[in-house]
Amino acid sequence: MRLVKLIKEFAFSEDSRRKITLGTSVRLNAASHYLQLQENSLGNYPLTADLFAKTWVATPDSVRQWLGFEAQVVHAFEGGAQLTNVKFRLSNGTNQYYWNGTAWVISTTSWNTEIEIADNISTFPVTSKKLQVILNLSTTDREFTPKVYAVKVLYSSDIQFQEDILYRSLVRSLKASIRPRGRHIFRTTASTPTIDLKGAQKMDTPYNVSSIEGVYNNTDDPNHYTNLSASFNPSTWVITLTAPIISGKDVWIDFLWEPEVAVTTGQDYSEVEKVPCLILDSINLVDCTELAKYNTVVNRRTGMGWKVHAPLRGSLEITLIMLTDKATDQVRLADEVKRFFMNNPVLRSFGLDEEFRLWLTSEYDYGTTANRGDISTGRMGFRVVDVLFFLKEAEEFHSVERLYLTGDMNVQIGELGT
Repeated sequence: MRLVKLIKEFAFSEDSRRKITLGTSVRLNAASHYLQLQENSLGNYPLTADLFAKTWVATPDSVRQWLGFEAQVVHAFEGGAQLTNVKFRLSNGTNQYYWNGTAWVISTTSWNTEIEIADNISTFPVTSKKLQVILNLSTTDREFTPKVYAVKVLYSSDIQFQEDILYRSLVRSLKASIRPRGRHIFRTTASTPTIDLKGAQKMDTPYNVSSIEGVYNNTDDPNHYTNLSASFNPSTWVITLTAPIISGKDVWIDFLWEPEVAVTTGQDYSEVEKVPCLILDSINLVDCTELAKYNTVVNRRTGMGWKVHAPLRGSLEITLIMLTDKATDQVRLADEVKRFFMNNPVLRSFGLDEEFRLWLTSEYDYGTTANRGDISTGRMGFRVVDVLFFLKEAEEFHSVERLYLTGDMNVQIGELGT
């Protein structure tokens, strides 16, 4: 299996405030973007133990192993002595763990140093594909606080970037969110306490019914005041009624359905039996640029680290085609797609656990009439903006531990203008 190395960065910026849990006497500095202890009215920091903050729970679905750990912290020193400290625990989103010297064990009282985490994170389980970092901030001097700017975790991933965006993220999101309303009408030929949507009352369109909104006796109740649906079995597609409907009545069934979502650049999904569906068509990568900034994770004990090169950034430009065999379904499906983009300004990449913006680039176009197969077609254009592709191999390196300067040195700080 081909794996790539990626970095999940928990940056303590103001933009991340809503995702961070701040414990008692710990705050996020909004101006300088770091975690710190909360000062009191006299400007002093608490000496209390076990003051903590929690990152959000990262869920990169493509993770295969956690590999490295680094915290970007500024400590206070006096006379060579370190006055502040930061320690850590890891969580799988359910339980908190610390390394006891031989294994990861559940604990809410013990803490590890950065080096202990870095040396042993490779054995932290990835079964849940979740990771959260709990930080313990402390000081021995009321005048100083540690400043934590970020925590970075190196991991191996089996991600295929475009596949992740299209199949694992976009298709999944569309299938989970889009639920157009449909209507099925038939006349009863006998008194019936149930309705079999795959049997005697089979629909003429192969909808994937997700829920029943209502069953009405339209003959006797044209205003649909009384919903006769008691329950719906999604396995058998049988609706149980609160009371039988006698023969000769017009029955209206309102339901929600899930469209098939396909990715294609051909005409494979224009056949009648594939309808109704959504097709992601004409997929193009545009506005590509290679970013300049790379990222690193270093083990401070060994000095060894990995450099993950800057990614290629671009936008996926996609045409979304809507196929239905009823004009009414086309209109309702279009409304649902519009609702999706209005309520989903970002798309979460399941493989990276990152969010990318969604932009509509062209409004709904119902410029075609039903073809010979009575297929109605509509289309919309959109972009997944600033998608990241980490295509260069990560490089191992040894960090600089000390810098010795000898001999005469001339350092020019700057020049004053006249």
